[in-house]
Amino acid sequence: MRIFVIGATGVLGRVLMPRLQQAHHDIRTLVRSSEQAQRLQAVGIEATVGELLQAETQQRLPELIKGCEAVIHIATAIPSNPYDLSAGNWETTTRLRTEGTRHLLASSLQAGAARYIQQSITMAYTDGGDAWLDEDQPFDTSLARAAICGPIVEMERMVRAVPAGRLQWSILRGGLFVGPGTGQEKLLERLRAGQVEIPGQGQNFLSPIHVADMAEAIALTLEHASGGSIYHIVDQPLRYGDYITGLADRLHLSYPPYNASLPEAPSYRCGNQHAREQLGWQPQHTIWPGSPSW
Repeated sequence: MRIFVIGATGVLGRVLMPRLQQAHHDIRTLVRSSEQAQRLQAVGIEATVGELLQAETQQRLPELIKGCEAVIHIATAIPSNPYDLSAGNWETTTRLRTEGTRHLLASSLQAGAARYIQQSITMAYTDGGDAWLDEDQPFDTSLARAAICGPIVEMERMVRAVPAGRLQWSILRGGLFVGPGTGQEKLLERLRAGQVEIPGQGQNFLSPIHVADMAEAIALTLEHASGGSIYHIVDQPLRYGDYITGLADRLHLSYPPYNASLPEAPSYRCGNQHAREQLGWQPQHTIWPGSPSW
């Protein structure tokens, strides 16, 4: 299958590209620099230099996608401080998820692509407390989290508005990325430096996912998913306090202190039953650094 990928050089793309090549797919990409293009071309990936958020590249998209059977949108620009929820801090990622998605969908339809895969996130949900969340969980539309959740709402609305008979779209809502190259590595650095506190009682759930398991889910979606499908791509949820103390154990560090004055983050206890049943997918990598499958 010939596949057009946006986001091939990011933390997920760097794992996904070899996986797609192993399955004998031909890959065409759009990258931001000639250096990135040269690195991809050296391993047999077709790469064009351009910027998804520039008008000139947007006009070229249908021609770039022409001849591709599938389109994958995994481009983000997560800020260095993701805890800063100001709109400016998230501007580029917001535009990639809204403006970028709009142009990529329209160009996919114009070019005659058959399949479209959109990366999304479970962290845009409303606080679920201790309840298990499935793919019908509503998104958070509060002003307090508009910088994160608003673009996800708009992005998924645009994808879901396309009739599956015209474009077989799938949305993969990933959990919190862990593994080499992810934000987990920065968290480990902060733990070693004694800069981590556990908000409240640490009872909120997070649903992690190793970046390599996310890549595997995308590859299986290309092969097995029906049009109009939405999946949680997550590992076993665990409470935030247990996650932090578990990391400290593996680093042979003292446990970080709990800070009752800090609010706990929203709780996402997400299940992955649909992905297991419909894609034949299951996590193969541990979320814990230092283990052989990390």
